[in-house]
Amino acid sequence: MTELEEVDIQIETASKIRSLRDNCVKLMKNRNFKDVIEDGYFKEEAARLVMAKSAPLNEEQQRNIDGMIIGVGALANYLNMVMRRGADMDVALGEHEQTREEILAEGIQDNDR
Repeated sequence: MTELEEVDIQIETASKIRSLRDNCVKLMKNRNFKDVIEDGYFKEEAARLVMAKSAPLNEEQQRNIDGMIIGVGALANYLNMVMRRGADMDVALGEHEQTREEILAEGIQDNDR
């Protein structure tokens, strides 16, 4: 694989990650997402699960609730990670595109010799 092909793959990967972030931003702005996920899941369901932990439950029920609580945090972490990686790709994409231009310029100079 040539250096140019590697850079093109990096550009494609960075673009996909950025696109995922952009879609996440659109999703998070949607009022249905706010209603179902932000208010319903992250707040109301999380509070219900925490309150359920104080109820007299057997060990298996406690583990199930623990798993559901972890799930709330896992989704929030995933969304945050998508946003962070997308922001990182804004920078990386610029660097990869610059590298691509330099490789192409070197190729043109080599052909002129």
